[in-house]
Amino acid sequence: MSAIAQELDATLAELDEASAAALERLVRDAVELAKARRQAAGPLNELGWPTGFFEKYAGSLEGDDWEEAEDPPPAPSLEPA
Repeated sequence: MSAIAQELDATLAELDEASAAALERLVRDAVELAKARRQAAGPLNELGWPTGFFEKYAGSLEGDDWEEAEDPPPAPSLEPA
């Protein structure tokens, strides 16, 4: 049993019935939310990124005009401010 499972079990044992039921419902909702997010993300590659992520966005900025600002920020300084 993991530490979080042990902590949850101990907390549920200490609470009154209504509070324990409310906490259990919250935990079950959180588990369902995590499962839904994992399913919505789809399969992951070996590095943990969604499959096709980089292929989808590669070149997405191509053709954008990148112009230097007329009043660029000052160069960074290593001296304390």
